[in-house]
Amino acid sequence: MQMLKAFLPGTQEETLSSSHSREVDAKLEMDDPEKAMATIAQLIEQLHAKTSSPQDKELTTARLLGIAKGKREARRLIGSYGQAMPLFISLLRNGTSLAKVNVASILCVLCKDKDLRLKVLLGGCIPPLLSVLKSGTIETKKSAAEAIYEVSSAGISNDHIGMKIFITEGVVPTLWDQLSLKGNQGKVVEGYVTGALRNLCGVDDGYWRLTLEGSGVDIVVSLLSSDNPNSQANAASLLARLVLSFCDSVQKILNSGVVKSLIQLLEQKIDINVRASAADALEALSSSSDEAKKCVKDAGGVHALIGAIVAPSKECMQGKHGQSLQEHATGALANVFGGMRHLIIYLGEESQSPRLAEPIGDVIGALAYALMIFKQPESSENKFDPSVIESILVKLLKPRDTKVIQERILEAMASLYGNSSLSCYLNDAEAKRVLIALITMASSDVREHLIICLSRLCHDKVGIWEAIGKREGIQLFISFLGLSSEQHQEYAVEMLEILTAQVDDIALWLLCILTSVDAKSKVIVVEAGGLEVLLGKLARYTSSPQAEFEGTEGIWISALLLAIMFQDDNVSFSSTTMRIIPTLALLLGSDELIDRYFAAHALASLVARALDALSRPVKKNNNKKKSYIAEGDIKSLIKLAKNSSIDSAENAISALANLLSDPDIAAEALAEDVVSAFTRILADGSAEGKRNASRALHQLLKNFPVCDVLKGSAQCRFAILSLIDSLNSVDVDSPDTFDILEVVALLAKTKNGVNLSYPPLIALAEVPSSLETLVQCLIEGHTLVQDKAIEILSRLCSDQQFLLSELIVSRPKSMGVLADRIVNASSLEVRVGGAALLLCAAKEKKQLITETLNQSGFSKILLHALVDMIKQNSTCFSLETEVQTPKGFLEKNVFQDTGSFYFPDPAKILGGTVALWLLCILTSVDAKSKVIVVEAGGLEVLLGKLARYTSSPQAEFEDTEGIWISALLLAIMFQDDNVSSSSTTMRIIPTLALLLGSDELIDRYFAAHALASLVCTRNRGINLTIANSGAVSGIINLLGYVESEILNLVALANEFSLVKEPDQVVLQHLFEIEDVRLGSTARKSIPLLVDLLRPIPDRPGAPQFAVQILIRIADGSDTNKLLMAEVGAVEALTKYLSLSPQDSTEYAISELLRVLFSNHELRQNEMALSSLNQLIAVLRLGSRSARYSAAGALNELFGAENIRNSEIACQAVQPLMDILGTVSESEQEVALSALIKLSSGNTPNTALLIDVEGSLLENVIKILSSTSASEELKINAARLCSVVFLNKNIRTSPSASGCMKPLITLMQSERSAAVEAAVCAIKILLDDEQHLELAAAHNIQELFVGLVSERNHRIIEASLSALIKLGKDRVPRKLDMVEAGIIERCLELLPGASSSLCSSVAELFRILTNSGVIARRPDVAKTVEPLFTVLLRSDLTLWGQHSALQALVNILEKQQSLEAFSFTPSEAIVPLISFLESSSQAIQQLGAELLSHFLTMEDFQQDITTQSAVLPLVRLAGIGILSLQETAIKALEKISASWPKAVLDAGGIFELSKVILQEDPQPPLDLWESAAFVLSNILQYDVECFFRVELPVLVKLLFSTIESTVLLALKALMLHEKNDASSTVQMAECGAIDALLDLLRSHQCEEESGSLLEVIFNNPRVRELKLCKYAIAPLSQYLLDPQTRSEPGRLLAALALGDLSQHEGLSRSSGSVSACRALISVLEEQPTEEMKVVAICALQNFVMNSRTNRRAVAEAGGVLLIQELLLSCNAEVSGQAALMVKFLFSNHTLQEYVSNELIRSLTAALERGLWSTSTINIEVLRTLNVIFSNFPKLRASEAATFCIPHLVGALKSGVEDVQGLVLDILYLLRHSWTNMSIDVAKSQAMIAAEAIPVLQMLMKTCPPRFHDKADSLLHCLPGCLTVNVMRANNLKQSMATTNAFCQLTIGNCPPRQTKVVSHSTTPEWKEGFTWAFDVPPKGQKLHIICKSKSTFGKTTLGRVTIQIDKVVTEGEYSGSLSLNHENSKDASSRSLDVEIAWSNRTTDETH
Repeated sequence: MQMLKAFLPGTQEETLSSSHSREVDAKLEMDDPEKAMATIAQLIEQLHAKTSSPQDKELTTARLLGIAKGKREARRLIGSYGQAMPLFISLLRNGTSLAKVNVASILCVLCKDKDLRLKVLLGGCIPPLLSVLKSGTIETKKSAAEAIYEVSSAGISNDHIGMKIFITEGVVPTLWDQLSLKGNQGKVVEGYVTGALRNLCGVDDGYWRLTLEGSGVDIVVSLLSSDNPNSQANAASLLARLVLSFCDSVQKILNSGVVKSLIQLLEQKIDINVRASAADALEALSSSSDEAKKCVKDAGGVHALIGAIVAPSKECMQGKHGQSLQEHATGALANVFGGMRHLIIYLGEESQSPRLAEPIGDVIGALAYALMIFKQPESSENKFDPSVIESILVKLLKPRDTKVIQERILEAMASLYGNSSLSCYLNDAEAKRVLIALITMASSDVREHLIICLSRLCHDKVGIWEAIGKREGIQLFISFLGLSSEQHQEYAVEMLEILTAQVDDIALWLLCILTSVDAKSKVIVVEAGGLEVLLGKLARYTSSPQAEFEGTEGIWISALLLAIMFQDDNVSFSSTTMRIIPTLALLLGSDELIDRYFAAHALASLVARALDALSRPVKKNNNKKKSYIAEGDIKSLIKLAKNSSIDSAENAISALANLLSDPDIAAEALAEDVVSAFTRILADGSAEGKRNASRALHQLLKNFPVCDVLKGSAQCRFAILSLIDSLNSVDVDSPDTFDILEVVALLAKTKNGVNLSYPPLIALAEVPSSLETLVQCLIEGHTLVQDKAIEILSRLCSDQQFLLSELIVSRPKSMGVLADRIVNASSLEVRVGGAALLLCAAKEKKQLITETLNQSGFSKILLHALVDMIKQNSTCFSLETEVQTPKGFLEKNVFQDTGSFYFPDPAKILGGTVALWLLCILTSVDAKSKVIVVEAGGLEVLLGKLARYTSSPQAEFEDTEGIWISALLLAIMFQDDNVSSSSTTMRIIPTLALLLGSDELIDRYFAAHALASLVCTRNRGINLTIANSGAVSGIINLLGYVESEILNLVALANEFSLVKEPDQVVLQHLFEIEDVRLGSTARKSIPLLVDLLRPIPDRPGAPQFAVQILIRIADGSDTNKLLMAEVGAVEALTKYLSLSPQDSTEYAISELLRVLFSNHELRQNEMALSSLNQLIAVLRLGSRSARYSAAGALNELFGAENIRNSEIACQAVQPLMDILGTVSESEQEVALSALIKLSSGNTPNTALLIDVEGSLLENVIKILSSTSASEELKINAARLCSVVFLNKNIRTSPSASGCMKPLITLMQSERSAAVEAAVCAIKILLDDEQHLELAAAHNIQELFVGLVSERNHRIIEASLSALIKLGKDRVPRKLDMVEAGIIERCLELLPGASSSLCSSVAELFRILTNSGVIARRPDVAKTVEPLFTVLLRSDLTLWGQHSALQALVNILEKQQSLEAFSFTPSEAIVPLISFLESSSQAIQQLGAELLSHFLTMEDFQQDITTQSAVLPLVRLAGIGILSLQETAIKALEKISASWPKAVLDAGGIFELSKVILQEDPQPPLDLWESAAFVLSNILQYDVECFFRVELPVLVKLLFSTIESTVLLALKALMLHEKNDASSTVQMAECGAIDALLDLLRSHQCEEESGSLLEVIFNNPRVRELKLCKYAIAPLSQYLLDPQTRSEPGRLLAALALGDLSQHEGLSRSSGSVSACRALISVLEEQPTEEMKVVAICALQNFVMNSRTNRRAVAEAGGVLLIQELLLSCNAEVSGQAALMVKFLFSNHTLQEYVSNELIRSLTAALERGLWSTSTINIEVLRTLNVIFSNFPKLRASEAATFCIPHLVGALKSGVEDVQGLVLDILYLLRHSWTNMSIDVAKSQAMIAAEAIPVLQMLMKTCPPRFHDKADSLLHCLPGCLTVNVMRANNLKQSMATTNAFCQLTIGNCPPRQTKVVSHSTTPEWKEGFTWAFDVPPKGQKLHIICKSKSTFGKTTLGRVTIQIDKVVTEGEYSGSLSLNHENSKDASSRSLDVEIAWSNRTTDETH
C-alpha cells in the first residue's frame, strides 16, 4: 500500500484508502468461488474498458495483485481468464509505472504455480518484461526482474517450450547486458537477474560460450563481492551451473580467482543461502578437474568446507538451506579427497592427528554427517570397512573429555550405527546405537560409566553382557525405567530387549539383582514358590548331567540366586532348604567350574555354623576328635576347603589345621593336594584364615620335605611369605623363631628344581615388607638368630639394596650388630654377609653410617678388620657353603644394576673385594678413616696387590676384580694431602703408570683417577714424576671414551666424589708446567694427540680435549706448530670440522687453527685453503665462541693474498657481518678486521658485502653512536657502511636512517680518515630518497660545500657526489648550493683537477642546470667555456663527457643563453662531431641534441661546417635507438632542405628507410614524420632517387599525415608500377592496400590513391593474396560514404571492386555483400555510362558465384534497377545489364524476384536492338534462355507469349549464335506446351509458326547442331499442307479411253478429288488442295490414286505415296512421280506431276 501511495498523486489518497476497504470486502468475496470469478472478471473488464483512466488501471491492477496473493484458487481464476494475459502484456508495454509494477508482480505471483507459469510464458510476457527491465524505472525494473526470475525458475531441463521461448526472445543476452551495466541498477535487480541467468544456464549454447569467452566469468566473479546476499547466492549458484554445463570454461573460471572468493563466502557468517550456493559452486568446481581440487586445497578450502558442514548445528540453522549447505560442502570435500569413503578416512585420521589443522569438534562433526549420508557402493570391490572409523571414534571417546567433543563423537557414532549400509558390517550395532542414545540423555556421572561400557563393547571385543558390567549394567538399565523422560524409558526397555535376546535367563538375573538389593524381595520370592522352582531346575539338571540341557547358563545363575537367598536366615532354615542341599552337593561334581563355584557359594552359607563347631582347635583328646571324624569327612573337608566360598573354606582349613598334626591325616591331606587350599586362603582369606593356613602348612613342612609339600613355585612363594608373616606373631626369643628362620633359610637356599621354576628367595624380594620382620630379628634376636637373619638378608642385597639400606639405616642398632658380627663372627659367610649388608646401608647413607660407627666405637676396629680381610684375600664362597673358583667368578659379573652404579652381589664375591668396597665407602666420607687405613698398612697392601698384577698381567689372577677397586681406593685415598705425601706414594706412581697399559678399561680408568687425585695436589715433584713415568701416553690413550659406554664407571666415580674426566685433569695439570709443555714429553705427545683428531668411533670425545692440549702446546712455540703441521694437524683439524662437531669442539679447533695460522709459513701451506671452507662453515653455523674463534682464524688467513683471492673466501662475508651484532668490542674488532682484509684490493669480495642481512645496520649504528667505542672501530664501521649501503634493500631500510646522524658526527672529526670514511658512507646512503630528506634536515649540504675545498681528493669527489644526489630534482637545495658558492669553488678546482674530479664537477653542473631557474642565471653562463675546455680533454671519461654535454644542453637550450653564445659555427660544431661518433649512445644523443640547438640558428644551418655533421647524424638516425634517432633526425630535419645532397651521399635514404620501416619498437609519430619529411626532401632533390627507395619504404610513406609526403609517395609508386608491373605484388605485401584504403576513407588524395589501388588490384597475382578480402568492405564503405565527392575516386573504387570480384574466392568473401549494396547504391545515383558499365560488371562477378550476393543485390533493389538498365540506349550498358540478369537468375536463389516484368524488360531490350540498331543483343537472348530454363512457370506467362515474335525476328537475323539461342528458347517453350493451358499453348504455337519458313531454311543451311531442335520445332508447330496436282503422263489404256481424275487421302481426313479430264492420256488438272494441321501429321503419308472413269466403273490407273514428314522438314516438294499399279503392264511409264508445300499459312487457291 505504501508503494501505491508513493506512485499516486496526493489527491488520490482518499481513493486509495477506500480501495483498501474494498480489498477487505474482496477478500471475503474470494471465499465464494462464484463471487470470486465475477469479481476477477469485473476487474479484468475494467482493464479492458477504453474509458478506464491510467489511475483506474493502477487501482485495478493493485486490487488484482492483492487477490492473486491471497489464495491459490484466485490465481487460477485469473490465469483461466482468456483476456487476462493480453491485457497484462498491453499494460506492460503502455501502462504507467505503477501499473507495470503491479502487473509484473501479478505475473510473478502467477508463476509460482507450475501450470500458470506455462500460461504466462505462452501468453507472450517475456518481450514486454525484457523491455521494462531495460528501460524502466528502478521499481519497475525490480518487478520485471523478479517476474523473469520466477518465470525462469523451472530451468531448462524439463521445459522445452520455455527453452524455445527464451532462445527466441533473446532472454539470456538481455540479462547479460543488464548484468554488465555496473552501477546502473539496484542491488535487488542485480540479484534477480543473476538468479534468472542461473535458471537459464545452458540455454542458447552458442551465446553462453561467447559470453564466457568474453567478460562473463569476470562479471559473475565480481558479483560474489556484492553486498546483496541474493546476488552473491545466485552468482555462486550460476557458477556451479556454468561449470557443469561448460566444462571447457573451468580453467578460465579458476584463473579468475573465484575459489578464494567462494571460500571467503563460505567462511563468513552471512546469509545461509549465500553459503549454500558457495558450497554448491565449490562442489561443481572440485568435480571438474584435479587442478580445481588443488586450488580448493591450497586456498584453505578444506578448513572452510569442514566448518560449513558443522555450521548448521553450531549456528542453529534450520530449513532447506542449511541442509543444502551440508550436502554441497560434503560433496565438495568428497570430490577433493577422491570420494566419500576417502573423505571419511581422512576425517577419521585427522581427528586423531596430534597436529590438528582444524578444531577437533568440527572435524568429528563433519565426520558424523558424512557417516550419516554415506551409501555403500554395490560393487564388492569398493566396499568401505566401517570398523576402521569405529576404532578411531572409540579411541577418541573419553569419559571425562569436554562435553562438546563427547557430543560430537557420540553424534558420529550414532550416524555410523544408524546408517544401515554401514552398521550391517559391525557387531552389536543395534545395541551400540541404543547405548549411545542412553549416553546422550544420561547425567554426567552415569554418562561416564556408560561411555566406558561402550568403549569395552567396541574396543575390547566383548559381548554386550560383559561390556555393560553384567549385573551392574542390568541394575542401571532398570533404574532408567523410573525416569520421567518417556524417550529415556523407551531406550532402556529397548536395551533390556536386546540383552534378553542375547542373554538367556535374564529373569533369573533380574531376580538376582532385585534380591541382592532388597531383603524383603527374598521373602517374596520364597512366598512365590521360588525355591521350589529353583530346586526343580537344579534337580532336572543334576539327574541327567550328560543329557542335552537347553538352559545350561541358567544353572549357575540359579545357584547364584540361591547363594543370595540363603544369606537370609528365614530362607536358610526353611524346609525346602534341606532338600536343596543334596542337589547342590551333586552340582559340585559338575564339569563346569562356574556351576561348582556358585554351588559352593550356596553351600557356604548353609554349612557355616556346622563348620564353626569343627573349626575350634582342641589340644587334648586328639584321638577322641579323630574318632569323632568319620571316614571320608577329611576328604569332604578338603573338598570344601578347595571348592567352596572363602568363608566356608576358611572354616574347613581352620578345622584341618588342628587335624594335620597327625602324620596320617597330614599324609592323607597332602595326597589330596590340600596345599592348594592353603595357598588360596593365604592369598585371599581373612587374617584369621591366613594364620590357620600358615599353621597348617607349618605342620606339613615339619613332616615332609619342601619339594613334596610345595609342588610349584607359586606354592613355594606363598609358603615362604606365610612363614615370614608368622614371625610377627611369635616371640623373637622363643625357639619357634629360630626354627622358622631355619626353615626360611632352607627355603632361601633352595635352587630351581623339578617343581620350582625360580628360587623361593625371589618371593622375599617381591614382598619388601617381609624384610622388616627379618631386620627386627637381626636387632632383637640372640646371636644365632642374628646370624640366621644375616644369612637370609645378605642373599637379598642385590635385589633389595635400597629397601635393606632404609631398614638398616632407620634402625641404628642394626649397624652396630653388623659391625660386631664382621669383627667377631667365626663364620666367614656371616662376616662377608655382614659386610655386604653394611655395604648396602653405606651406599645410600654413607655419612650416617660413618657417624653411627664412630659413635658406637666400631669404626677403627672395623677398618683394621677390613684391611686384614684384604690381606687374607679371602677365597670365594657361596652362601650354599660351596667355594667358587676364580674362573667361575670371572664368568659372571659381580655387579648388578641398581640405578646409579653396579653393586657387588654378596652371593658370589671375594671377601677381600667386599672389604675393598666397604673401605672405599668409609674412606670417601671420613678423612680420618684414610689415615687409619694408612696406619693399618693399607697403602702397602694395595701396592703389593697392584705390583703382583702389573708384573705378570698375562698370568691368571684370582682377584682381578679387586685390581680396579684397589685403584679406586687409591684415588679416594690420594685426595688427602697427607696420604699423597707418603713415601709409599712415589713407589705407587710407576705401578699406576703400568696399570694404564692394562687391557681392561676399568683398570685404566681408575688408575687415571688415582693419578688425577695426585696431580690435583699440585705437587711439582709428584707431577714431574708422573710426566717422566710415561703415564702421559697412557692417559692420552684413555681420552675420549663416550660417557654412555663407561656410564657405570663415571657414576661410581661421582659416587665417591672423584674428579670428572681424570685423563683430562692429568694432562691439563701436567701441560701447565712449562718444562713439560716445551720439553720432550710434549713433542712425544703431539703425534699421539694429532692421531686423536681423526674420528675414533669408540672415543668420540678424544678430539675435543686433544685440541685443547694442542693449543697449550702450540701457543708460543713455532717449533711445536711446525711439528704439528708436519704430522698432519691442519688436515686432521679441517676434516674434523667437516664432520660438524659440537660447539665447544668447533671453538677449540678454530682456536687451534688461529694459533697455527699465526705462523706465516703455515698460512702458505696448501692445506690452509681447504681449512678456509670449514672455518667459514663454523662461522655460519657455530656457536658464538666458535664463531669468534673462527673469525680470528680467518683474520689470520686473510693475511695471505692467495687466500683472499680464492672463490671460497667470499662466503665468509655474511657470517662476519653477523658477528658485528655482538656486544663485545673484541668480536666486533676481529670481524671488522677480517672484513677489511678480505675486501682490500679484491673487488669481487667487496661486492659481496652488499648481500648482508639481519641486524647489521643496528650493530653498525651502535658502534658509530657508542661513546665508548674507539675511533678506529668507528672508522672501520663507516668503511663497512660504504659497502653495505650499495645494497638498495639495506639502504632503504628504516635502520639505515639511524646511521645518518652518527656518520655526520664522524664527518666532523679532525681526522681525515674519519671524514673520508663518513663522507663515502653518506654519499652512498644518499642514493635513497628518504635519506636525502633526512640529510637535508641536518643542513649537510653546507658541510659538503665546505669540504669541496679540502686537499684530500677522495673527500672532494665524495662530497661532490653527495651534493649531486642532494641537488637532484630539488631546486631549493640547488639554489642553496649556488648561493653557498659551489660554482665558484668548482671552477677553481677545474684547472688542475684530475679527470675523475672534472667528471664530478661536470655532473654537478648538470644537476644544477637541470633547473631552468639556475640555468638562466648569469653566473652559470660562466661555466660554458670551462665545460667546453673540459670536453676537449683526452682523458675525460665517458661519464664526464656525458655530464658536460648535458650541462651545456641545459644551458644553451635557453634562448637567451643561445643568443649570448659567442662561438663561431666552426668552433662549436667541430668538437661536437667527435661526440656524434662516440661509443656511448647517451653521448651521441647529447651531442646531436646540442648540435640541434645550434642548428636552430640560421647562420649555423647555412655554414659549410654544418655539412660535415650530416654523415654522423645520418648514422645516428639509423642506429635503431629511439632517443638517438629522435635527436639526430630532428637535426637532419633542420638541415636537409639546405643540404639534401649531403644527406643523400651520407646514405640518408638507407638510414631513414630503416627508421621508417622500424617496427619493434614502433617509433613515435613525430620521429617517423620527421624521417619521412627528410626523405621527402631527398626525393624532391632528384627524381632518380625514386628508384633508390625501396617499395616498402614508399608504402610506409603513404601513412604520413603530411599530404605532400603522401603525394610524393604515390607518384613514386606509380613510377615503379609503370617501370615494372609485377611490383604491385610487393606493394600489396608491404601494406600498400591498407594505406591506400585509409587515404580513401580519409578522403585524401582520392584520385591518386584510387588509381594506384585499381592498378594493384588489376594484377591477378595480387588478387590471390589473402589480404585482398579485407579491402572489399572499406571500398564499399567509401562508395557509400556521403562525404565521398570525387567522381574519379568513386569510379576507381568501383573498378577496384570489379578487379577484386574477378577472383572467385574474393567474390564470395564476407565483405562481398556490402560491396554489392554499395554498387547498387552507385547505380541508383544516375552515374555516367562508364560508371554504370563498371558497376554492372563488378556486380556480375560478385553474383556469379555467390547466392548470398545475389540475394543482397535483390534485397537492395538491384533487380528493378537492372531492369531499367536493360532499356538503356547504351548497348553496352543494356548488354551488361542483360548479362547481370542472367547471373542473378542462373539458379533458384531469387525465384521470388522473377516476374513477367522482367521478361517484358528483356523483350523490350531485344526489340530495341532489333529496331534501333538492327542488331541483336545476344546477351538478352542468353538471359532469356537462362530464365526460361530455370523457371519453367514463366514459359506460360503472357510476357513469354509476347516475346515469341521477337524471337522469330531474331531467328531471321542469320547470325548463327543468335539462331542457336532462339532455337534453344523456342525449344524450351515447345516442351512446356503440354503443361500449359490449351489456349496459351495454341497461342504460342500459332505465333511460333511464323518461324516455320526460317526453320525449314535452317534445316537446309544451318550447322548440324541445329538440326535436331529445328526439326523438333517443325514437327510441333501448326501449319498447312498444300498439294497441287498438275498433270499426268501416259495414262492410256488398252481397252478404253481415259477419263482421268485423282483422289487424294491423308490419314483419316476426308478424301479430296480433282476434276475428271476426259479422253486424254495426258490430263492436266492444275488443281490444289490444302490441309490445316495443329500439329504436323507425323508419320502419315499422302496417298494419290489416279483413276479413270468409264461406263463400266472406275479403273485405277496407278497410285503415288508421299511421306509428309519429309515435306514438313524440307518445306516443299515438286516433280513427276511414277504411278504404280500392280496389274498394269504400262504402269512403269505413267507419271504424275505434283507440287507439295508445308507452310505456316494457307493459300487462297483451292481445287
